[in-house]
Amino acid sequence: MDNLKKILEVLNDLIRINKDREEGYTKASRELTPAEHNLRSAFERKAQESRNNIVQLEQLADEVHHQLDDEQSEVQSSLSGQIYKLWSEVKDFFTGKDRSTVLKSCADGEGKAKDCYESVLNEVDLPDKIHHVLDEQKNSIDASQQEMIQMIASQ
Repeated sequence: MDNLKKILEVLNDLIRINKDREEGYTKASRELTPAEHNLRSAFERKAQESRNNIVQLEQLADEVHHQLDDEQSEVQSSLSGQIYKLWSEVKDFFTGKDRSTVLKSCADGEGKAKDCYESVLNEVDLPDKIHHVLDEQKNSIDASQQEMIQMIASQ
């Protein structure tokens, strides 16, 4: 039962991280000039990736909630889980005035998001299904970080 509560807590943290990530990429995309359409497209893909992650994570959280019955409200009242605290240090990473600064900030933020996923994968005893989904999302975020690094290098 305690492990299910921990799983639900980290899933909620990852949902919050992906909501912040989606909001950041959407905001950053809106602030680009028309000439930066390639970067806008990349940011919009990453925002959509976060929306997809949220849907998957919410489905997993619902499944865990059903296993916990009525205890979800107690777990959801925790506004600052450990994993989210790792992320909150850099959640405003989408800021910057020039393309280079924004890309570097995004690469750094993606690295921190990946670290949060790795922390969950290494420190929480997860059922195989949840482990698989989180590992896929972590790999996708890692690919996003590598894409940002490549964009920085090509400037």
